[in-house]
Amino acid sequence: MESHLEEKRTNILINLSSLLLCQAMQELLSREPDTYHTVVAVDIDTVEQFEPDKILVDANTLPLNHLSRWPDAKLILIDTGLSEEDIIAILINHKLCGVISTETEFQLFRKALNAIETGQVWIENSKLKALIHSQIQHPKALAHETLSKKEREIVLLVAGGLKNKEIAEKLGISEQTVKAHLSRIFRKVNVTCRSQLVPLALAFKVPLSQQLPSLPFSEPVRPHNSI
Repeated sequence: MESHLEEKRTNILINLSSLLLCQAMQELLSREPDTYHTVVAVDIDTVEQFEPDKILVDANTLPLNHLSRWPDAKLILIDTGLSEEDIIAILINHKLCGVISTETEFQLFRKALNAIETGQVWIENSKLKALIHSQIQHPKALAHETLSKKEREIVLLVAGGLKNKEIAEKLGISEQTVKAHLSRIFRKVNVTCRSQLVPLALAFKVPLSQQLPSLPFSEPVRPHNSI
């Protein structure tokens, strides 16, 4: 009987930078012990043959490359109050299956985990609408259609936090060429600083027409193939 329960449970590794938040998340999920088996990252070496189905991370622990050890696990970002720009940059640079706020009520949190289990990408609709509205309100937001392939690459790299020198090295061009590209990009989309390019980058990953802004709050977002 015990082995049957183990097969039904979802293994969740909680790897957040705050031990207090890890413990709170574990306590939350322990409300359903027959559904979730949770392990906090600091205890992982004491758990034999633990293979997580899902890994909860935050912005600080996300770069640790968990998928190199558990390539089949689904990464879920726990949003501890990130800005829209930070979330966009993370979506661009990491393969996430969901973004869930620490303020999410348990029933909605559970629904998010279930949706992710079925292959959907979960972004709470309040956050999704904020991301979409930031694009709509952005000056000449749709002007990205006039950008060349190289210019789009540069926009994505800028949104990922790379400096001009790093972009130049990554693309095999000079730093001066990067600056020239950026000047043209700024003119085309009518912006004056690098941070204003961040909302634009999301449109290259998830076209505005496919972001489904009319979904009710509790519904997940079905992923576009490029995410």
